[in-house]
Amino acid sequence: MSEKEYKRSRGIQRYRLTSQRTFSMGVIAFAQPTRIEYVVRIVDFSVVGVGIEMAERIEPGLVYFKEPVGGQKFGVLVWSKQRGDRYRAGIKFVVLSSEEEVYLQEQVKQPPLDTVPQAPDKIIASLLESIQKERNG
Repeated sequence: MSEKEYKRSRGIQRYRLTSQRTFSMGVIAFAQPTRIEYVVRIVDFSVVGVGIEMAERIEPGLVYFKEPVGGQKFGVLVWSKQRGDRYRAGIKFVVLSSEEEVYLQEQVKQPPLDTVPQAPDKIIASLLESIQKERNG
């Protein structure tokens, strides 16, 4: 999904933030499941997701927020694109089952950073399947 498609998805109104707000989040990349934490700046938000800006490119993957963003704890980083010396990315909020949420919370508690989480395949497969269904339906 491109940035323009993400912004226009289902005619959802996006709101730009005028203040500089940063937050911490972790990402379990789809391509090579490793857990990495980032501090990013929120650029815009909507009821379905949030736009962020950061100094480095983040690979698409499952996102967990250290503190809820707009009441949401989890998302999927859908796209990432370089703009000048910064990177912009779009995160779509997702709701996980209680079992998946407990599993991810346990994984997040385990140090160190940049480690491969234990068996994330089921969660990643489930998320990819739900994204594919949404695109096709």
